Amino acid sequence: MMLLEGIALGIFIGLVLGTIGAGGAILAVPGLIAVMGLSTVAATTSSLVIVGSAAVAGFIPRLKTKTVDVRLGLTFSALGILGTFVGTQLVKVVPESVQMILFATLMFGAAIAMWRGPVAETNAPIKSQWPLVFVVASAIGVLTGLLGVGGGFLIVPALVLILKVPTKTAAGISLVAIASTSAIAFLMRYEYWTEVPVTPIAAFTLAAIIASFLAAPIAGKLDPRKLQKVFSVFVTVTATLILICR
Repeated sequence: MMLLEGIALGIFIGLVLGTIGAGGAILAVPGLIAVMGLSTVAATTSSLVIVGSAAVAGFIPRLKTKTVDVRLGLTFSALGILGTFVGTQLVKVVPESVQMILFATLMFGAAIAMWRGPVAETNAPIKSQWPLVFVVASAIGVLTGLLGVGGGFLIVPALVLILKVPTKTAAGISLVAIASTSAIAFLMRYEYWTEVPVTPIAAFTLAAIIASFLAAPIAGKLDPRKLQKVFSVFVTVTATLILICR
């Protein structure tokens, strides 16, 4: 039964991740805990394998359509890791109530901005904006460490709203960052590898990979404005659920 549940969850998460470039971990961890009965540590560790693999499967098809900037994705990942360390230290001094207000403001603000668009997007290479990229990526890392959420939910709006990256390309960049960050985080959790149920997670991961791979070309055909609105709704629903659960 756990095997079938894992496959079903993997398909759903792969479709979401492959389409909008975000939402993997936030969907995977609760699903692994509530549906598959894993412990928090096992769920978060397993999630890194599932989401990271699905992210790779999601950005590979985008290389052909040129809707991904691998260098920018790796930059966001590298700077995000450094920022996350700083944000983690801030958890000790920033009151939880302030964290929740900041989280709500950030997520709902991004959702509203993405919904209201259209955003003035450009396909021009980001060369003169590297100082801004450094600031934005580092800030996302700090917020990820402080609030315990992040990834695509912060990267996609930042790329679209601040750096004026096309929505489809932003989703691809997000997938690159998620894939590289997940790989690093999984390696750092080597002491928990034995807690991962290999067969169900392997089935979960394979289903997510296939679904993400198939969803990526579909995302490339979607209207950018519709993709922005889908992302906006998804962010709003997820942020609301997280606030309620906390």
